Amino acid sequence: MMSFTTILSVIRCDHADSDLRAAVELSRSSGAHLSVVLLAIAAPPPLGEYAEHVSVAWLEERDADRSKLAERSTKIKDLLQEAEVPHDIVDIYTEWTYVDNVVARQARYADLLVIGPELAADSPLKSAVVDGALFHSSVPVLIIPRNAIPTLKPHSVVLAWNDTPEAAKAAKQGLEFLKAASKVHGGMVDPEPGIEQPGAEIGIYLARHGVNFSADVLRSDGRTVAETLKQYADDVAADMIVMGAYGHSRMRERIFGGVTRSMLEHPSRPVFLAR
Repeated sequence: MMSFTTILSVIRCDHADSDLRAAVELSRSSGAHLSVVLLAIAAPPPLGEYAEHVSVAWLEERDADRSKLAERSTKIKDLLQEAEVPHDIVDIYTEWTYVDNVVARQARYADLLVIGPELAADSPLKSAVVDGALFHSSVPVLIIPRNAIPTLKPHSVVLAWNDTPEAAKAAKQGLEFLKAASKVHGGMVDPEPGIEQPGAEIGIYLARHGVNFSADVLRSDGRTVAETLKQYADDVAADMIVMGAYGHSRMRERIFGGVTRSMLEHPSRPVFLAR
């Protein structure tokens, strides 16, 4: 069972405080150390024949960005001191193309990366942060959308199960959630035919950890897998969805779409991702 002793929160400099509040609540409820990465994203450098004429303004803009970052960092430090949770904070001014690598370096020293409601609504940055955590650091991600309760102890959880390495890793890394829940619903969308008891093996494994688990076969009936899982989570009043991420390559998901990409778009409840 993974214990979340260090929680990482990535916050964009110009976002509001809701992401920080969610991360503080998670850290306080679990006694975890909170690491905060405060990001400012630099505008791309001017290109073309007029670059020389606008370069001075571009440099001045970068200086202003750094000043805003320093001011925001000071404010967050004060908020963290008031919250009385063990913490550290690093502020980073970087380019768009380096965000995933920046996040990856910080995530290597965390057990869980938390994406709060502000970042969850910022699709380009959210994608880069998720890539950095899952692909470059193998650190699981918890997305907390707006109006969701930030907790490591949900009452009801949906485990999206399809007998893949990604799903198995999500179940193992998400054991803290599954063990805390009074009920875990295993949702299997259109399992392969010929399997007598779909979900039996993961059920036995989770039972050894004291998880109250039951498996349900879900028929998509023309819906996407993501739509089917979201409806199932609504039906069982789940507080959280635990799932494996990117069974296909990121490029294929970006071009053709995929379950992970669809689940990341406008989540209505916390989603825990592992890969």
